[in-house]
Amino acid sequence: MRNYELFLILKPKKDEATAQKSIREVEAVLNKYGAKLVKNHGGSNFRLGHPIDKRIDSFQATLEIEVKPEDVAELRRQLTLVDEILRFNIFALNAA
Repeated sequence: MRNYELFLILKPKKDEATAQKSIREVEAVLNKYGAKLVKNHGGSNFRLGHPIDKRIDSFQATLEIEVKPEDVAELRRQLTLVDEILRFNIFALNAA
């Protein structure tokens, strides 16, 4: 298992409860494909520098996850299917 940081740009949220529901949906996908949530760094609403899917506002969150390196490709594929996610990126964290 290796640690990764998952950066999410989600559709904009009106309140914290709606945002947490979207994060829980992402967590369900993570759990289904063998990833373990290490830490939720939280998130908040942001204005984007350029529109994504004709949206100028977004909710951005960062999650620290633990997953096997061979499962990252499948995890990426599954995250592209989550409707709430506008963009995401997975970064490998240093083991130092």
